Amino acid sequence: MENPLYHKIREMDYEELESLANKIRNYIYETVTKNTGHLASNLGVVELTLALYRIFDPKEDIVIWDTSHQAYIHKLLTGRWEAFKTLRQKNGISGFTNIFESEYDYFGAGHAGTSISAALGYEIGFKNQNIDKNIIAIIGDGAFTSGMVLESLNQLKSLHSKIKIILVNNEMSISENVGAIAKILNKVRLSNDYYAIKEKIKDTLESSEVGQDIEHTLKKIRDGIKHTVYNEAMSIFEGMGIKYYGPVDGHDIKSLEKYLRFIKNYDDGPCILHLKTIKGKGMDFAEENPTKYHGVSNKKSEKLSYSKVVGNVLKELGEKYNFVSFTAAMEEGTGLNILKSRYPEKVIDMGITEPSIVTAAGATRLAGTFAIVDIYSSFMQRAFDSIIHDIALQKIPVLYLLDRAGIVGEDGPTHHGVFDISYLRLVPDIEILTPLNAQDLANMLYTVLENDLEKPTFIRFPRGGEYIDIKDIINNLELVDEKWKVIKEESKENIVFVVGQLIEEYKELWDELNATIIGVRSVKPIDEGILKEYIKDNTNIFIVEENAIKGGFNEEIKTYIIKNKINIDSLVELGANDEFIPQGTRKELLDEYIVKPEYLREKIGITHKTK
Repeated sequence: MENPLYHKIREMDYEELESLANKIRNYIYETVTKNTGHLASNLGVVELTLALYRIFDPKEDIVIWDTSHQAYIHKLLTGRWEAFKTLRQKNGISGFTNIFESEYDYFGAGHAGTSISAALGYEIGFKNQNIDKNIIAIIGDGAFTSGMVLESLNQLKSLHSKIKIILVNNEMSISENVGAIAKILNKVRLSNDYYAIKEKIKDTLESSEVGQDIEHTLKKIRDGIKHTVYNEAMSIFEGMGIKYYGPVDGHDIKSLEKYLRFIKNYDDGPCILHLKTIKGKGMDFAEENPTKYHGVSNKKSEKLSYSKVVGNVLKELGEKYNFVSFTAAMEEGTGLNILKSRYPEKVIDMGITEPSIVTAAGATRLAGTFAIVDIYSSFMQRAFDSIIHDIALQKIPVLYLLDRAGIVGEDGPTHHGVFDISYLRLVPDIEILTPLNAQDLANMLYTVLENDLEKPTFIRFPRGGEYIDIKDIINNLELVDEKWKVIKEESKENIVFVVGQLIEEYKELWDELNATIIGVRSVKPIDEGILKEYIKDNTNIFIVEENAIKGGFNEEIKTYIIKNKINIDSLVELGANDEFIPQGTRKELLDEYIVKPEYLREKIGITHKTK
């Protein structure tokens, strides 16, 4: 590892720090636009990170970054300046904190809301050894909607905690924050706009005796307003026994250092420092559109994403069908912003509260309104108990859309959606659908809305898209009911079952192979008619799925073979093995860990080679 830079910043004057801040912003921009990554959130915490590591020592003090997509400056200052060029690339450094990457990364993350619980756990562990350390959790206001945050805050006083929380309030998570807590925090934030003009007014008023009297009166009014507004935020935290400081300008290094010293020396219990920041700070285009520049791609693809297929189809069908859709702070990521543009009443963003959303959608359906939940596959993991206890057990027919199912690419193991088939297969009385392409996804949505549901239903689809016009998709909507589809019937000795969209993404490969190719559109229930027709004695069975092999679709096939005592020649299972798949491009990872095209060509043989 390189020599860390955080020692040097303690010797810099404020002019040098400002120059370094600009250099860091430019380096992050250059790297992210080349490699992909999170831009706006990191631009918003440059001054904070510089000030933080001038006051605290990241080698001795425990600093935990919530979600950690905003930890790029932390990485740059802790010995990864040159390695940062490999950000999010295969075998490169992670876009999130990673305990296996650096001794300065004290807790790995990727999902929101874990930092305070982790900080509390560190404190408990050190107390048990009579070790006294500063423990700091840095968390954005968007993550404050997470249940984990409120659960951990509720424990701090009773556990006599002294952890220090830095709340970065930029009014955004990925999309704009929602809920009562966000409104209170943003109200406090907005109340500080008067600082920009206070000094000018003060200078004017002090120039005359009458003006001085007016200033004195205005000061009383101002103090009253400040007390009323600040008291709302203070009441949240100090009511839990957490000392509150702020709000403070998160881009003023001098001011930050002053308050960071306050919380460093505060020893009477837990405390929170509330910062007001600008997401995308320092680059006008990112400040003006922080949602767009939250995550940056280096590819200007003309493909129509599957998320946009969902948004556009629901928008097209919104007039005919009565439904509402729920999302977890991801309106744009899921494509529901497209639906919202025409039917804002049909989109409900409940923030980062996946378990609550799953349950609320169930009750919405019981009240008589068709409910759709659109959440990334890896985030839906948090709602597993709600799925079982609140939805499946009561057989509530809600539609759940699992976006980013499968390999997501550069975000890496925290975001790969390779477990949903495995954990959903074990739940009774649900259906799991896996569309083969964009048109199939659209047709499934149309069929569900037209025919209604009999049980909880999950439709999973990956990140990515296709070169197709949404108008063509809309014009070709049709009702579908087949579970599986025979894509190509060639060798009866080699039968390849391909789950979902991999049929589309690797269609040239399937065309080459000397095999019968079957597209699996439904993981649960299975198509026993096709199984009976194609799985026979002396056949070679290949199963390809963008999911963990353990608990995956392959187990359905194995169970069928064993149950029916079929003497096949061989069974090859291709999918995610018993390991966490690292970061890399989607194509790199699919080729190496899931599909393995060269292995299939060698094992099965090809009839011809596509270009």
